[in-house]
Amino acid sequence: MLPFIGKCHIGYIPEKKVIGVSKLARIVDMYARRLQIQERLTDQIAHVLMDKLGVQGVGVVIEAQHLCMMMRGVEKQNSKMITSAMHGTFRSQIATRTEFLRLIGNNN
Repeated sequence: MLPFIGKCHIGYIPEKKVIGVSKLARIVDMYARRLQIQERLTDQIAHVLMDKLGVQGVGVVIEAQHLCMMMRGVEKQNSKMITSAMHGTFRSQIATRTEFLRLIGNNN
């Protein structure tokens, strides 16, 4: 298994608790340091925010380049994989999900 390198976008709608940006980065790092696949990493980040923080909704999108694609086999140097997990209001309300995806789409 080879590493993947990328960026993680997180959006959430708080219920009562709000956490700082550094805590979000720590959560991502905590799960990313494990032997991991991108799909599971995306889901784990979303689930921990839903379960532990008790938010109304969370959206997580990870964009990553996989070294297995870049170095072996197909050798696609500029390929990237995008995974997403939407829970709560990000899943049930199209407007919330659309706004989140539009905001992160401008950062590419």
